[in-house]
Amino acid sequence: MARQRLCGFKSRSGYMKPLVNKKLTGVSLKNKKVPPKVPPRESFKKLIREMVDKVKYKEPTIVRAKRGWFIALYYEYPDHPGEFKRFEISAGVNYIHGQEEKEKEIQTLLKEVKKALQAGFDPFMINMENEFTEAIVQKTEAMKEEEREETVQSWNISEGIKKFQDYCQKKNLSPNTIRTYDTFIHNLISWLEESVLSEMVATEMTEDTIQEFLNQQFDEEEWTPRTYNNHLKFFYTLFARMEKLEKKGNKAVKYVIDLSDIELKKDRAEKNRYYSSVVADKVKKELSKNENLYNYVKWIFYSCMRPREIRLLQINHIDIQARQIKATAPTAKTGDRFIPICDELMDLIKSMKLMKFPLNYYVFGGKEGKPSKEKLSRDLFTNGYKLIKDKLGLDNKYTLYGWKHTRVVNLLMAGFTDQEVMSLTGHTDYKSFMAYKRELMVDTSAMKGKTIAF
Repeated sequence: MARQRLCGFKSRSGYMKPLVNKKLTGVSLKNKKVPPKVPPRESFKKLIREMVDKVKYKEPTIVRAKRGWFIALYYEYPDHPGEFKRFEISAGVNYIHGQEEKEKEIQTLLKEVKKALQAGFDPFMINMENEFTEAIVQKTEAMKEEEREETVQSWNISEGIKKFQDYCQKKNLSPNTIRTYDTFIHNLISWLEESVLSEMVATEMTEDTIQEFLNQQFDEEEWTPRTYNNHLKFFYTLFARMEKLEKKGNKAVKYVIDLSDIELKKDRAEKNRYYSSVVADKVKKELSKNENLYNYVKWIFYSCMRPREIRLLQINHIDIQARQIKATAPTAKTGDRFIPICDELMDLIKSMKLMKFPLNYYVFGGKEGKPSKEKLSRDLFTNGYKLIKDKLGLDNKYTLYGWKHTRVVNLLMAGFTDQEVMSLTGHTDYKSFMAYKRELMVDTSAMKGKTIAF
């Protein structure tokens, strides 16, 4: 009883029941009693010692699985010596979202489980999961309450932006200026919402988040350097004013964001750099280790679709019979358009077995990047691709979207006409396509081989 109270565990009946064999005094042989070799009391003591000395469990370990963290405990079945049942003790640690706090709690839980086992804990007799879960949930709620108290006066980013807009209206800024600001704000808020960051505390917004927003929009929306630079300059104004406005109600407020290290774009030529055959081969070798990311990159290459279009692409947009894919507004930047399905893209569609999934499934969705009814997590492939670039020593000018440009260059170099390539890129007029080619620095002239000797 003393041990049970110390560890906080009780059996249903309130005390531990020793698993003792009732036939201790002897055995029956042809209806005759055969006395034991040792006195009954000594036999009983020996059995108890064996029960105490024998370890009935394997050392518990921490498992950090995608479905959740838990302590894996293998404990011997009472009626099947040598056979073990696996118990998973999570005890509420997965309610904790902070990685550092979660790791600290799982380590504490492991120590408590080991202590309980040493004190005689038997998971077949006592259920400690609920006790641990209740304790950790209570602790987590207390932590959340403390956080709420600490940040009760701090604005989240959406609230701060609304305060900024109210300020602009009161200052009677020109309609043109307000309209321009609203455009910049709309772009940022849309991206934050898609990235599940719209509730971020404004004081915790960092330059890394803004840099990520600018890079992704520059790549996927095909911004000009001027558009990129105008957004960056606006953010200087936005966060400086937000901090001043918030300080009126809380003098201790201090924003950590510092945009001074983000450089302005000078030109567009190096954006989404073309992959030479040497670089492409090395990248593809690394991509082959991640099937979903590999398929995503191949889809960009064969279809010339923008990453934003592919993220929102559903099975019902693929017409196998007509051999075309429909990118619908507002998914596609240029409005509704049809992308032809080449043989290589058709092979990819078949290898992914897309036509077996429900029509409302996203081609690349969920948290793994395979067909799912949930939209693709925005940063999944971007983060995975960054690891490859870091490993190979490639700079930020090599992007996922760069594979579309690589496809265009390869097709033009192979002799496909501008009109044929335009059917892939989505350009609606020849003039804009020629400007696009100049940005890629594509030269399809014949002055590349042997000409005339000196």
